[in-house]
Amino acid sequence: MTSIPELRQLAMEAAQRAGLGHEVLQRVDLVLEEALANVINHAYEKTSLAVSERVVELCCATDPDGALRLTLKDWGTAFDPVAVAETAPELEASLEANLEADLDHRAPGGLGLFLIQSMSEANYARVDSANVLSLRFTAQGPL
Repeated sequence: MTSIPELRQLAMEAAQRAGLGHEVLQRVDLVLEEALANVINHAYEKTSLAVSERVVELCCATDPDGALRLTLKDWGTAFDPVAVAETAPELEASLEANLEADLDHRAPGGLGLFLIQSMSEANYARVDSANVLSLRFTAQGPL
């Protein structure tokens, strides 16, 4: 199994080959780290799979317009991080409350979904029994 630092390095090399600037490279690294953390901490949380079977695949590609596309695939519990408001309104409400809280009252965690949604063009699909999260980054910004 490839480690998280190796996956991050693969993505950073692809972003550099795509010619993305320093600010975009930072967004790529942060968003990928958050997405991987969500898979590790949540996707396989309620599964009986052995640790060696808890796989995450990462594909890196450059779109025809020069944007970097990272595609993460895992076989954990289905969860759409893009449509949280529709699929898990209670989670969306707790995330909103956490974002509005001052630092002394903010619960740890919970910013990963916000970062994924605001710093990349994110799309989700459940394909067969896999979660497929596509993250797109352009030089101009996330949207």
